[in-house]
Amino acid sequence: MKKLNQERVKLNKKQDIESKISIFNMIGLAILAFCYLGALYNVYKIKGSGFVEGKKVIRLAHWQLELGVRDAIEELAREFEAQNPGVDIVQIPITERAYAQWVTTQLIGRTAPDLIELGMFNVVDYCGRYFMPLGDIIRKPNPYNSKDPNLKNLPWMDTFHDGLASTYITELLDYYGVGFSRFTIRIFYNKDIFKEVLGSDAPPKDLTHLFEICDKINKYTENQNEKIENFNKELLNSVSPIYKYIPFLSPPKKSKFILDPIASSRYQVSIFRPRYSSMLTAKRALDLDKDFDGYVSLQEFAISLIKGEITFNDEYNVASLKLMKDLSRYFSPGFMSIDRMDAGFAFVQGKAAMITSGSWDASSFIKKIKDQPSGDIILEVNGQKVSNAKDAEKEIMLAAEKGKIELKIERDSLERRISIIPTNGKSLWEKVGIEIQDISEGDLPSRPIIVKVDELSPAEKAGIKKRMRFDVGIFDFPIPKNHPIFGKYFAGNVKEVSGTGFGFGIVKYSQNPDLAIKFLQFATTPQNNEKLNSKAQWIPSIKGARPIKALEPFEPNEEGYWGWLSFTKRGGRTDMIENQLYWPYISGENSLEEYLQKMNDLMPQAYAVDYVNEITNNIEKTPDKNYLRSIWLAKLAFAKDESSYKDACNKLPAAWENYLRFKNSYPRHIVDMEQILKYLSDNNFSKEFFNVYNTLSIKK
Repeated sequence: MKKLNQERVKLNKKQDIESKISIFNMIGLAILAFCYLGALYNVYKIKGSGFVEGKKVIRLAHWQLELGVRDAIEELAREFEAQNPGVDIVQIPITERAYAQWVTTQLIGRTAPDLIELGMFNVVDYCGRYFMPLGDIIRKPNPYNSKDPNLKNLPWMDTFHDGLASTYITELLDYYGVGFSRFTIRIFYNKDIFKEVLGSDAPPKDLTHLFEICDKINKYTENQNEKIENFNKELLNSVSPIYKYIPFLSPPKKSKFILDPIASSRYQVSIFRPRYSSMLTAKRALDLDKDFDGYVSLQEFAISLIKGEITFNDEYNVASLKLMKDLSRYFSPGFMSIDRMDAGFAFVQGKAAMITSGSWDASSFIKKIKDQPSGDIILEVNGQKVSNAKDAEKEIMLAAEKGKIELKIERDSLERRISIIPTNGKSLWEKVGIEIQDISEGDLPSRPIIVKVDELSPAEKAGIKKRMRFDVGIFDFPIPKNHPIFGKYFAGNVKEVSGTGFGFGIVKYSQNPDLAIKFLQFATTPQNNEKLNSKAQWIPSIKGARPIKALEPFEPNEEGYWGWLSFTKRGGRTDMIENQLYWPYISGENSLEEYLQKMNDLMPQAYAVDYVNEITNNIEKTPDKNYLRSIWLAKLAFAKDESSYKDACNKLPAAWENYLRFKNSYPRHIVDMEQILKYLSDNNFSKEFFNVYNTLSIKK
């Protein structure tokens, strides 16, 4: 009986557990059902958002979360709505990290906005599948320019600085985007630091001058730290020896002074390298451009290396590597592990004198610097009003002689009173530990503001706050024209290919494509484009639209050289190996000799792999190019109207040329091989290249 009861108890427990599991399952199913219904409602809501309260809605998605950009679009959207009653422009900003996934989900689910910023995803594949071609539209004048005598008869595309060439997709033979802005890269600098260290806030004249400035900043930092070290030694010597060895009884010390010449991370190095490498090696790269298309392809690099026309030890390449190594001496210590945002923060905090970045960061840097503390403004000293730095310093020194300083200051628009007990000394810095300057902000008259507060000083102990804001300057990359070492390799300035950015495409299944086009046309008149970019603090993309004064240094260089001895194929094995060797070299782990030796040892094999992959990929793409050619041939033969006929006439030659380029890739390869096989044993590169090349096969 006892055993039977035990069995019943076990059975009851089991039933209770199963019952609880069943309840949990039901709750889980209910939650899933609720979420599913919510998702269905959301899809229904989005699909129906083309009409809201009798209005047509144009939704616009982008990833630009920089300061001012959303406000600029919002302002332009409200103006467009005012001119087009019954229309709403809805802006959808998405973070960079989630943008590609979000866009993909929206496009597949057919819930995508009407206008989507192009980028962060495979633009070629997505445009061919989901976006409207805009070639026919942009070849016609922009109706919003009808009152401008210079633009009214000009095709819309020709009102852009680059003719919208950057939105043309060769594989699809059409234009797929309209952009609002252009972007270039420059060097930002702290004018206040330049004045303090150099006595002038003028930017460097050339590369030699830049190096001199960086050396002076390093020397200044070294002197400051020497003073701090001496102070800390004197402080320890002034107390009982026992305090030196008991941490919690040891007197506080001054911390190390930090001021790097150039705030850096891998991001900044990746900006410096192509710019200076182009200055030194662009002319040399032109020698290798056998088909004169302005670009040295992987095949052209490979053939030149096999023939011995160039080596990795080429003096121009070595000079560019040495220049970057010399420049890296002025980067932040440990820059390899510093994040891009941390480098920007160091500059904004006044811990670095310079930083390189693009015009897209200008508004963020300027805004963050303006948000820094403005410094305490001295209004009165012991009841005596002061209006300038000279009077303030005089009154403070008089008050210090009496043993107590009573200051009335203004901080964050509020008045405060602060008492300071001075120490012995001859100067204001020694007695109180502050430096005062007359500074004017905006339309306000100049006022005495505390710009420096010494650590552990009476002023710091009293809670005085120094000025952290500073004036920002912007300059182009200093050229090495007259440099004693690099000057002879200098080819010339670098041409900035600044295509139209911040570009939007129109989704094929947009409910209001005409309105989407109309909004893009409205946003790209000279007046509206200038207004948008002034608010966003970017560079306009339309001819006749001017950037704000602060961004004039970002105006693109229209003349100069382009290209450099990169020796790699982006995303290929050559790129991977070069990156693995370059970063240890630039960070100081490996010497230039080690870098070049490993390049000579490893790159021939990598070139063989990338070379074969390149030919194979071209062969595999040839049927697609032939298919596209056939489509335009059929459209030409069976065009239903004049517009379709003209479109086919324009695109068939381009499709044919594109097809031949891929079709002739293999025959050209055969010809190239016949020419270079005689160099099989001429140099180490050719030997190692063919050792690997002969083991690989090209899929025909």
